[in-house]
Amino acid sequence: MQVTSINNELAQLRDVVDANAVKKNELGSMIKATIQSMADEREAEIQAALYQDWPLAKDDTGGRRIYGNVDARFTIVEYSDLECPYCKKFHETPKKVVEASNGNVNWQYKHLPLDFHNPAAKQQAVAAECVREQKGNKGFWVFVDEVFKRSGSNGQGVSDLPKLINEVGADIDQLQTCMRGGRATQIVERDVQRANDLNIRSTPSSFVVDNTTGISVPLSGAQPYEAVVAIIRRLAAKG
Repeated sequence: MQVTSINNELAQLRDVVDANAVKKNELGSMIKATIQSMADEREAEIQAALYQDWPLAKDDTGGRRIYGNVDARFTIVEYSDLECPYCKKFHETPKKVVEASNGNVNWQYKHLPLDFHNPAAKQQAVAAECVREQKGNKGFWVFVDEVFKRSGSNGQGVSDLPKLINEVGADIDQLQTCMRGGRATQIVERDVQRANDLNIRSTPSSFVVDNTTGISVPLSGAQPYEAVVAIIRRLAAKG
């Protein structure tokens, strides 16, 4: 009789312990879910802030890396290296020109990772193409801009590239598969080959192209805003 009573009490105690354990696990799961939700919201806020800085990047570009009106009369074609400090300095200038042009100028990006900045320069260029595959033309421009902001330049690279990839909203596993696949590498290498054909050996090397007349004016180095605008005005006066 006494043994039965003790066993009943033990059973009741186990039920209480089990119930508390379930509640504890449920509470733990709720806390984890809340933390994950807060983290997801924060990531979404970061991504939105990055993307809002590139309002003129559209996806109907015919596969080109274009910022601005695709039908603009003038195009700034830039060969750039993501590890080049002069490219970093110049990077805001074409953007400023495009955004002040009322749709008359666009900016086309071309890859030219220089050998002495590799492997970081080429790796980041390939990653940019893989981001573009997932996140479109705007994702490409956001990624390139953030690489310039975060890289130490001169081959140092971005210290936490996976974090950057995550912040622009790309899936890291899918991106790594893309980088291993070779397709993005071929895109970068085609740009490099075209630069070689044009005898371009330094970055940034740009051309201001009048899409109406076909006239192209070379622009070497990190030229200021005023220099770029002056070329566009001269071309407009001729046409």
